Amino acid sequence: MKKIYLTTLLVTFMAMSCGQKKEKNETLVRPVKTTTATSQSVIRKDFSGIVEAVEYVKLAFRVSGQVIDLPVSEGQKVKKGALIAAIDPRDISLQHAADKAAYETAVAQLERNKRLLSRQAISVQEYEISKANYQKAKSAYELSSNNMRDTKLIAPFDGSIETRLVENYQRVNAGEGVVQLVNTQKLQIKFTVPDAYLYLLRSKEQKYSVEFDTYKGKIFKAKLEEYLDISTSGTGIPVTITIDDPAFDRALYDVKPGFTCNIKLASEVGPFLKEKFINIPLSAIFSESENQNTYVWVVNQNKVNRRKVEIYTPTDEANVLLTSGLKDGEIVVTAGVNRLMEGETIKVIAND
Repeated sequence: MKKIYLTTLLVTFMAMSCGQKKEKNETLVRPVKTTTATSQSVIRKDFSGIVEAVEYVKLAFRVSGQVIDLPVSEGQKVKKGALIAAIDPRDISLQHAADKAAYETAVAQLERNKRLLSRQAISVQEYEISKANYQKAKSAYELSSNNMRDTKLIAPFDGSIETRLVENYQRVNAGEGVVQLVNTQKLQIKFTVPDAYLYLLRSKEQKYSVEFDTYKGKIFKAKLEEYLDISTSGTGIPVTITIDDPAFDRALYDVKPGFTCNIKLASEVGPFLKEKFINIPLSAIFSESENQNTYVWVVNQNKVNRRKVEIYTPTDEANVLLTSGLKDGEIVVTAGVNRLMEGETIKVIAND
């Protein structure tokens, strides 16, 4: 009876030991997420920009005088042809009336002398003098007529009054700015690209998107207008883009000059490179404290092997481009990379 009891106890102990070993072995199979490395040569960068008007002008009178009508205020929208300001026309109108009378007299004198010359009643010299007087009077009359029209300042295009530079009843000189008018319908966005990224602008395939700080979450497509091929004073490359997205409804999105925005640039740089880049998630990269090298875990038959890689540049917030270490189509671990060990068995639970 004692022998049977000891045998039963031994069998039970062995069974428990085998179960614990099996459980221990199962914990070594670590679940991981993976992704497939892809060949890619698109580099993405973010920049900060500011909205500017394409058309803007400082309106001024061509004649001097006292402002007697200034019906606009800052921020007011005006239509093309609308009255912006007017100056007192009294002095100019008096001169205009005198010039008109002198012109009409010169016209009548010229006609009379033309008839007299045809009858040889006057000399050719007298006729030429009347003709010269006519030209002089005509020029003076046209000038005073222009001055009369210039007593009113008219909007040359639809826009908004950005700044009012004078006050009503103030005396202004010819050429002195009265208001700053901007065309808020034609907008452009300007930003600066570091010199090292000039090659991104030279790419034939570029995509731009814009998100205004005032309208978060609304992304609009844009196109490149121009950029300087050299840096100005070492501050970077000035770039200008415009929005060409049909979804950019100005009735819904009241974007004005001075608004700030975030610009995303995606540039295909493959033609400039001898080899294609490998694109993987940033989460697949890890490093060791004892050196500056960067690594990834490459999956091979349910085991992982550490591989040294060279990073070229981040492509955006989530991905990086590699110049060496990986090939197109290889599988790498993307989650839990700091808990793995060389040669460890893994189980793929998700493949991004």
